Amino acid sequence: MKPKSTLGLLASGVLASLALSSTTALANAECNTESIQAIAPQDTVIDRAEALAKPVPHCKIDGHIITTNPGPNQVNFRLQLPDENWNNRYYFIGMGGSAGYVPTDSQIPAGNPLFKGFAVAGTDTGRQGHMLDWGFLTDPANAEDHIHRAMHVTAVATQAITKTYYETDTLYRYMSGCSGGGRMATESITRHPEDFDGVLLGAPGGRSNMTMAAFVYNAQQMNREPGAWLSPAKLDMLDRKVTEHCDELDGARDGIIDDHRACSFDFESIKCTGGDGPECLTEPELKSVKAVLEGPLGPDGKPLKPGYPISNISVWSGFLGHVPPPWSDEASMENMMKSPSGYVIGSSMAKVLFGKDFNALEDLDFSNAEQIATWKSRTREIGFGAPYSADLRGLQKSGGKVLMWNGVSDPCCIDSELEEYYYEASEKVGGVDKLEQFATYYRVPGMAHCGGGTGPQDAPDQFLNAMIDWVENGKKPGAIVAHRGADRAKLLFANPSTGQVSGVLVPPPTGESRDFLLCPHPQVARFDKSKAADPNAVYKAKNWQCSAS
Repeated sequence: MKPKSTLGLLASGVLASLALSSTTALANAECNTESIQAIAPQDTVIDRAEALAKPVPHCKIDGHIITTNPGPNQVNFRLQLPDENWNNRYYFIGMGGSAGYVPTDSQIPAGNPLFKGFAVAGTDTGRQGHMLDWGFLTDPANAEDHIHRAMHVTAVATQAITKTYYETDTLYRYMSGCSGGGRMATESITRHPEDFDGVLLGAPGGRSNMTMAAFVYNAQQMNREPGAWLSPAKLDMLDRKVTEHCDELDGARDGIIDDHRACSFDFESIKCTGGDGPECLTEPELKSVKAVLEGPLGPDGKPLKPGYPISNISVWSGFLGHVPPPWSDEASMENMMKSPSGYVIGSSMAKVLFGKDFNALEDLDFSNAEQIATWKSRTREIGFGAPYSADLRGLQKSGGKVLMWNGVSDPCCIDSELEEYYYEASEKVGGVDKLEQFATYYRVPGMAHCGGGTGPQDAPDQFLNAMIDWVENGKKPGAIVAHRGADRAKLLFANPSTGQVSGVLVPPPTGESRDFLLCPHPQVARFDKSKAADPNAVYKAKNWQCSAS
């Protein structure tokens, strides 16, 4: 028996379209392995389909697809179909790091989209393992699936099942990811631009071949000599001093450095003179700070990758280590609490490129032209780690939309790299005016890598709201208000009973509750200085406006 049909299209407008109607329930939909297998595409195997009551009543479907040429390789996927209040929308989960497991919850925005009536899909990208381990890239089939193929075949299969399950031809298809999920988004919109109607592309990095090599470089700096490691306490101190120095460059004293490129600080001025102390930098620490800000230089003395942004320096700890060396490069949950994730990732990638016995911490020499050339050539051969394509002519033709976003204080995947991508894409499609018809870009002040820092907590959620309005109602995103603080943040996929979100990979931001006005590039948010007499005025979106930079 076929599953019964659901509601028609919801009313236009973001708020109305996100609302769930209690009168539009599915009745007696079939949810078992045999029935779902019968409506699945021919190359799709349904391993199990079962009706579950939590987090909302839904049909959970686990399956796989065997890919070939290269292959064979098994791509595992999950599809969750709500029993009631389906909103004619499909949501694909972009996976951070190297994936390695089949997701149930969205990562960015965090939570389960089932709470808002979405059909939800995701894949392990064709490999099972730890999210910081990249050793599988030595296998061509694993590499091909992880880079782009697994996402594509999963999207095709799960979208087909969703349409048949609900007996509808109307399906709004969305995808969101940050970091590794942002990389997945870049591959999707260039290689398979027909797969989604709207894509949120967050902080993918990767405009040089050296993103992962830069992780190794910073680990080398932290191990360079006794006392070279930068402790969280010292980074917190630097954060306070630099923020105080550069806070008002954007015209508002609000604890946020709007643009790290406009900020400079004389670190020599806080050099320790009478031994170490909590408010100064020792000579080794001073050298490390300068090295991390500069980034790795190649054999010719030119930058291989931009250094870390000077804003929100305290978030560097996530990539420089919360505890001092020595560190292990083991990709495990236990080691994630001890060793910097960047070092584990970079070491893993170095073993792929140079061999399993390569010791990145000791053997990678950034002044060695042959080694740097090998790193770049091997990433191109594998197809991973080389700059991804900015050719969006396929997306332009398909009618899909993409909203790009990046934290201004992201140490991993610096915002200037995504800005470069944006302008490269504009050249491909005939100029910025044509690009803006289907693509837009937002810089998020205060935000670190995919979240954290002192920026907004719900920016990805607000971006998804804006994307839905763009796809379904033709309203191009403009100024977007995001929020920080439990009393203000509007987390789209939170459990309505608890207000909590699942699938959380990044910490929430710090700081008192406030609004943020986020502006489409190249506009920037400017504070109305006539309101400066009120110290709380900077925390309200109504006192800001988007203007030319």
